[in-house]
Amino acid sequence: MSNDKNIEFFNKNGYLIIPNVLSLSTVETLRSKILDIFSTGGWKSSEFNTEKVLSDVYNVFPEFIEMTLTEDVLNSVKTILGPHPILMPETAVHYKFYTGWHKDTTSQEKMGYQFHHKPESLMIECGFYLQDNDEYGGGLTVMEGSHRTEDVYTKPPSQKSVVSRISNKLFGSADPLGDSINPNQHPIVDIKSKAGDMVIFNFKTNHRATMPQKVKVEEIPDQFSKIAFFNAFSVNNETANDYLNYIKSRPEPFYQNLKNRILNDQLVKKAKQLDFTVI
Repeated sequence: MSNDKNIEFFNKNGYLIIPNVLSLSTVETLRSKILDIFSTGGWKSSEFNTEKVLSDVYNVFPEFIEMTLTEDVLNSVKTILGPHPILMPETAVHYKFYTGWHKDTTSQEKMGYQFHHKPESLMIECGFYLQDNDEYGGGLTVMEGSHRTEDVYTKPPSQKSVVSRISNKLFGSADPLGDSINPNQHPIVDIKSKAGDMVIFNFKTNHRATMPQKVKVEEIPDQFSKIAFFNAFSVNNETANDYLNYIKSRPEPFYQNLKNRILNDQLVKKAKQLDFTVI
């Protein structure tokens, strides 16, 4: 699609897929290195990592900079965010990590932050799923257009009445997900990404990990194990500082590095080369 078509699709649906951003050889190299990090205990090289999440990736594993921050990547980011986008200090690698329905603004809204509702606020996740999204899962599922509706995940799911539960059991439910999950009846899409594609989605888009269709998560063969590489970018305005202040307050281990973070010289050089800001 042309840039104009990409912008139109993203604004309407809250996500976008850019095919073949990474070469198959780059995908194979990334996947091999990341599998080695998790299988040999290399993830323990930083106290801020866990057995499922690598954080502060470019400082701890600078070899990933050249592979994942390319001109093609930044051109696609700039198509959505405009010139001089800001790379947030939230680059992460997920390994066999499956999330339920949420927005990437859910946690901050629960904590009382509202800056993401400002019309000038826009943040995106750029994800490389290092396997095809197929019957074993391995990608992203979204609710189309949900970036334009309120966050229903900031409150506990409502309890259905006894009559409603009996009716659903006897006659079926028009909404198998329940009104508390998808009250606006957004179309649900398993994004059919291929290894090497870049999946871009609005922070405010309802999404979850695509689940396997034929086996349980723990039964997925090793060669199809889910690996996802994420970069978060912000439009170049006060949104970035607001978000930085928020993530500095988060208690999870992979955010604790932000308090004394030192920028990698190689990353700073790459930012200057490709005209983005790193904080």
